Amino acid sequence: MAAESDRALPTPTGWLIHPEKKKVLFFIRDSKSLTRKPKVITQLWYSTNEGIPTRIKNTRTIELEDALETWNELLNNGWDLVEHQINKNAA
Repeated sequence: MAAESDRALPTPTGWLIHPEKKKVLFFIRDSKSLTRKPKVITQLWYSTNEGIPTRIKNTRTIELEDALETWNELLNNGWDLVEHQINKNAA
């Protein structure tokens, strides 16, 4: 039986949109990170009233566990998963 730390965690992937549609946050797995220590790249974008990204605010690379915590916290605070992903090839 695999130890708790050996189990693969799901990687949050896709676009989340701010409740007031002022910002969108993109999550994607860092393909250059180690399999045993995966990382996630996030990009925070300013957006139009329709939720379309217009200008990047910042990019960060974070540990998978921190990305999952951020993803879940944002969803619990009213952010929504963009149903029709802006770039399905990237997400």
